[in-house]
Amino acid sequence: MFFCKKQINKYFNIMIKKNLIKVLILLFFVSACGYTPIYTSKNSNFAITQLSTTGNNKLNRIISEKLANYKDADANKQLTLTVNTLLNKEVSSKDTKGNPKTYRINLKSNIVIIDSKGNEKNKLFIKSIDYNNKNNKSDLKKLENETSKILATKIAEEIIVYLQSI
Repeated sequence: MFFCKKQINKYFNIMIKKNLIKVLILLFFVSACGYTPIYTSKNSNFAITQLSTTGNNKLNRIISEKLANYKDADANKQLTLTVNTLLNKEVSSKDTKGNPKTYRINLKSNIVIIDSKGNEKNKLFIKSIDYNNKNNKSDLKKLENETSKILATKIAEEIIVYLQSI
């Protein structure tokens, strides 16, 4: 079975046109779906008047950056937040020689919320993740830093959802 160049080119042109049409239709439906971001200060019912942090500075910076959109916003509920973040790394399992096989990072953030009436609420957010040990310690440290940043971002999102619900 030998095909000539004309038949092959014609076949590829038809396939390209079909795929292009599929992509255009997909883009049309996706762009017209009315997507709006969830974590915006425009639709929030609270504003953070003061934010103070204690504990792990690097992770507190990440949480503060996520909450910065809600600072000094115009809303009915004016809140003062204190965030205390603790990061703990522990060995979750060992191999037969006693060397660490997997680690667990625990991130705990305790927030104290004081509303404009002086009512105080405490809420503890806990996130943890297990990961395998690496032979290269610099790769292990990079992995720890990346996972702790991800955990801090998730806690910041949970804080926002919690503040919207109270």
